[in-house]
Amino acid sequence: MELLYDMPRLEEKLMIEALRASGVDVVLTNVDTRPLVIGEAESDLSLVRVVSMQKALYSATIRESSGTRAMNSSLTLMLCGDKILTLSKINSVGLRVPKTTVMLSPEPAELVFRQFPKPFVDKPPVGSWGRMVTLVRDLATWRSIVEHRSMMQSQQLRTHVIQEYVEGLGRDIRAIVIGSEFVGAVHRISSGDEWRTNVALGGKTAPLKADGEFVEMSLKAAEAVKGDFISVDILEDREGRLYLNEVNGVPEFKGFMEATGINVGELFVKYALRVAKR
Repeated sequence: MELLYDMPRLEEKLMIEALRASGVDVVLTNVDTRPLVIGEAESDLSLVRVVSMQKALYSATIRESSGTRAMNSSLTLMLCGDKILTLSKINSVGLRVPKTTVMLSPEPAELVFRQFPKPFVDKPPVGSWGRMVTLVRDLATWRSIVEHRSMMQSQQLRTHVIQEYVEGLGRDIRAIVIGSEFVGAVHRISSGDEWRTNVALGGKTAPLKADGEFVEMSLKAAEAVKGDFISVDILEDREGRLYLNEVNGVPEFKGFMEATGINVGELFVKYALRVAKR
């Protein structure tokens, strides 16, 4: 079994440990230091744990060109790696998402500001850890964001995903699904005056009982993107309504593990080994 990676974090180290403990032959491929050959296989199954979305997508696609099964697949990584694709897909299967408008160029900026309830959230379709996610309250801020982003080289970074601000209780839900099994969920709680809940920005995690609507939403999202191993971010407003906001194709789970005690890396490896035996 192959594990593809670029930055070995705790998550990847736990997977490597579980793979070696299982007795399976493990091929470790750092995609930053080793070229990948189209049509060439290292294993029948490759676990894609590459942090960069584009590198992960390319890595999975190249391995699939040889008949290797990639986890997650290139389709899943493509759908999860772009927020426009994610939201469109999960909305199409009937899951509630925040009201979302996409602006492909700066021209409609003034119209969007007039028509969208304030404050609203603006972000590019790609990125993680809360980077470039802004809560827009006034026109001056909005004009500055649009101007700065219009100077970027990438069309993805020049594209604006504009969403209603789902005002809750300073927290959201992060859930993990492996195969068709709901692993668990935590609350991610914002820290200090930071409105974003990302653990990378200081957010804290607390275990959450695995029942209720968010379990069904998570499983349905995993099915929609055909994910083997995903995490789901769900927003909750003050009335208790849930909105599925993001699906992650290369999930981080350090904060989840600290809150729940669940060894997610080991569970994923066990799932992958079962699939490999089929």
